[in-house]
Amino acid sequence: MRSNILIIILLLLLGGCASQPYGNFIQNPSIVTSKVMADDVTIQIVRLYPAANTQFNLRHVVNDPFGHALIENLRLEGFAVQEAIQQSIQQQIFAVPNQPDTEPQKGLILSYIIDQSGDLYHVKLMIDDMRLSRAFAVQADSIHPAGLWVRKE
Repeated sequence: MRSNILIIILLLLLGGCASQPYGNFIQNPSIVTSKVMADDVTIQIVRLYPAANTQFNLRHVVNDPFGHALIENLRLEGFAVQEAIQQSIQQQIFAVPNQPDTEPQKGLILSYIIDQSGDLYHVKLMIDDMRLSRAFAVQADSIHPAGLWVRKE
C-alpha cells in the first residue's frame, strides 16, 4: 500500500515538472481578442523574417485561440510552421535523455506567453534568442496596442 502511495506522489511530482511555462495563461480567452493580438504578432513577424525562407518550430503544444490564430496567420503569409507534439506522462518519464536526433531540425524555435494584469494583456514572443513583447489595452469590447514592440536580443 505504501509503495502505491509513493508511486502516485512521484507521478504527481513528475507531472508538475513536465508542465511548460509557455502558452496562454488567460482564463477563458476571447476568440476576438486572441485574433486581434495574433494578427498584430503576425504583422511584426512578417516585418522581421522572410516568409518563403523561414520555418518556425513551436516549442510547446498549442491549445488556445491565440496560438491557433497565429499558426493559421503564419501559414497564410507563407511561413512553414512545425507544431509541437503532445507527449503523454509515460513518454515523458521514460524518454531517453540526450539522444541525438537523426536529422537536426531546421528553422527557428518559436514560443509565446500570453498573460493579463487588469485591463492589460501582455504578449511575449520568443524566437530563438530574440524576445519580443507588447502590451494590449482592453477598452469597451475592443483591444488595441498599448505601446510599441519591445525587442531584446
